[in-house]
Amino acid sequence: MKLVIVSQVQGRVPVTVLELQGRVNLGNAMELEQAALQAYNTGARDILIDLSKAPSLTSAGIRSILTIHKLLTNTGMDKVNHLKLVSPSAYVRNVLEVAGLLDYIEVFTSLEEAIPSY
Repeated sequence: MKLVIVSQVQGRVPVTVLELQGRVNLGNAMELEQAALQAYNTGARDILIDLSKAPSLTSAGIRSILTIHKLLTNTGMDKVNHLKLVSPSAYVRNVLEVAGLLDYIEVFTSLEEAIPSY
């Protein structure tokens, strides 16, 4: 099964949604990074990772999210958050918090709440 389903929604700006379809681990984390890089290379600058169907993620998943965050913030002096997360389970949210990612990546409870934030 494919880990990432990519779609685009229109808010004030186009937002690319990476919907995860399962656990993110060492065996599939590169698929997440490649999906984000492909979207970036085709012009996406605002990416939202939908974690609603990701019951857990390992350190490889954390590293992938961090890599995507760095990709989107390496645009000079731009201080806008171009990567946001939506609908993590309590477990995944806790993992992200312990890893320190929530200090600089916004998390939303729904797509409807996240899309207008860009």
